[in-house]
Amino acid sequence: MQALVMGGTEFISKNVAKYLISKRYSVDIFTRGVKPLTYQGVNAHITGDRLNIEDLRQGLNNKKYDFIFDMSAYTLAHVQNLLAVLDKTTIKRYVFCSSGAVYTPTTSLIDEAAERGENPNWGDYGLNKKEAEDYLFNLYKTSGFPIVIFRPTYVYGEENNLYREAFLFDRLLAELPIAIPDGTHTETQFLHIEDLVKIFERAAHTATAIGQAYNITHPERINWNLLLETAASIVNKRAKIVPATPAMLKMLNITARDFFPFRDVTYLLSIDKLEKSELPIPQVNLKQGLLRAYHWYAIVKPRLSDPKIDKLSLLLANLS
Repeated sequence: MQALVMGGTEFISKNVAKYLISKRYSVDIFTRGVKPLTYQGVNAHITGDRLNIEDLRQGLNNKKYDFIFDMSAYTLAHVQNLLAVLDKTTIKRYVFCSSGAVYTPTTSLIDEAAERGENPNWGDYGLNKKEAEDYLFNLYKTSGFPIVIFRPTYVYGEENNLYREAFLFDRLLAELPIAIPDGTHTETQFLHIEDLVKIFERAAHTATAIGQAYNITHPERINWNLLLETAASIVNKRAKIVPATPAMLKMLNITARDFFPFRDVTYLLSIDKLEKSELPIPQVNLKQGLLRAYHWYAIVKPRLSDPKIDKLSLLLANLS
């Protein structure tokens, strides 16, 4: 089984590639060549800029793949350029990692038939993913090209390069206060990386998934207090939670992302369609997933940061 993973050196794409290798796929990866390859078993590490069609041609010329796992496409051009170069005659499945950010804002549970469009909470990211989805849906309808689209919520777990779980662990272990948005009834959902890779791989061999889009998440509803208290119980520290009221945020002219690693918006996806499919259902709940993430964190001791979290000190000074 010949597979191409677009990406392969960062969190999600790396774990997809590693899982495919463990399942005895012959895996090529395509990256910009910025990050080193830190695992074994890759058949070929192809480097280039996927927005540069000549880079794609040079790297993928005469290559034939059974399966494409596109983890690094964020715009329509990313998808169009790749498919202009690939030999599509041998492709049995094109698995596209989209996002729940494609849906318009709502506090309701969102199913796959919900309206997709502009969402100011996610900006161009969601709109760009939607454009790529629309192109792929049209390709399927006009030529039968075997796409499967997945829309995850927040993905977390071992090797996460985004400063999310590690932000919580850093501050809890240092016994530092953690400001959280307060004054709303925000709920969100999380998806552990192990569940994601298993679902993606199974989609490559599930005929009924062709042409479909699926929400994927663990159905557990999480609020910020529960997230902090769960993380605190894992590291055996008391969480010093400091609520940041809407009035304080308005006075300081800051948003949740200026002091917290998540957007303060309700983000809930229905997985009824996934549950009725032949694909796996996410099994790793928040406590299990954070425990696994912490074991990795304690061994690796990652040094991560988030430049968007630049008003935390200002907020805490005013709250105190």
